[in-house]
Amino acid sequence: MPAQIAAEIGRRIAMGELKPGVILPKESEMLGNLRVSRTTLREALKILSTKGFIEAKPRLGTRVRAPEHWNTLDPVVLSWHEGAQDQPHLAEELFEIRLAIEPMAASLAARRASDEERQRIRAAYERMVEDHAAVSDAIEADINFHLEIIQAAHNRFLLPVSSVIRTALTISIPRTLRTFGGLQHSLKMHEAIVEAIEARDQSAAATAAETLLNATYQRNFQAGKR
Repeated sequence: MPAQIAAEIGRRIAMGELKPGVILPKESEMLGNLRVSRTTLREALKILSTKGFIEAKPRLGTRVRAPEHWNTLDPVVLSWHEGAQDQPHLAEELFEIRLAIEPMAASLAARRASDEERQRIRAAYERMVEDHAAVSDAIEADINFHLEIIQAAHNRFLLPVSSVIRTALTISIPRTLRTFGGLQHSLKMHEAIVEAIEARDQSAAATAAETLLNATYQRNFQAGKR
């Protein structure tokens, strides 16, 4: 229950309904509006504070914090952005993180991946090649491929970014599938990444990842701007 209440308030903040600097209602008023116990409300506010969405000050109350304080890489915080009015812009910003991270991850995977991890990356690609009865299966196969590469990069600071990559893919892949009807158009580009990682060629792996991402970016975010 505290997580649900935190999500309800968090979404209102993420969507701009509750703007930075706004003081939240007094506890008694919130208890009446939300119809929850005092313990539940306080736990929910603690979650929001941990995520950087609010801060409480003595005699001043609890106020909404500016976006630069939010823990935007947190999967929970990402979920609070669902339904935001700037979804296209949000999707593009998430994809820009992919552009910055994935070529480096592919390069590191080419250098550091174990034989078993290379086999997992190849297996993830082979799952992409299969005919998928459900769109959700195709999406999950694509997501798994990219996350396997991040795992194989063996950089502990990249792992928290996996949730952002997953969210970006969850948004962008359905758009690509609607346009092209499947993953076939990009399979060769995915395979180029696999082959470079298998060959332990860092430069080729980064270049292959950049080629795939730039092509996807152009299709999903630049085509309509021309």
